[in-house]
Amino acid sequence: MADLNHPDEAGVWTLLQERADHAMWQQDVEDAGGVSVSRFWIINPPEQLMYDTFDEAEALFEQLEND
Repeated sequence: MADLNHPDEAGVWTLLQERADHAMWQQDVEDAGGVSVSRFWIINPPEQLMYDTFDEAEALFEQLEND
């Protein structure tokens, strides 16, 4: 089975969706000014793709399901 864990980066991680061969994670981090920033990661081994918006990440996640 593929390793679908989130990248080893700082932040609070939430698993949003997972399938047998890919997963989507949300990473919440605080910037230097104390503002929380969310990033969305698609883990599709060996790729780890980061998106700034949920919509972009979800579109790719759904596309992977159809491939």
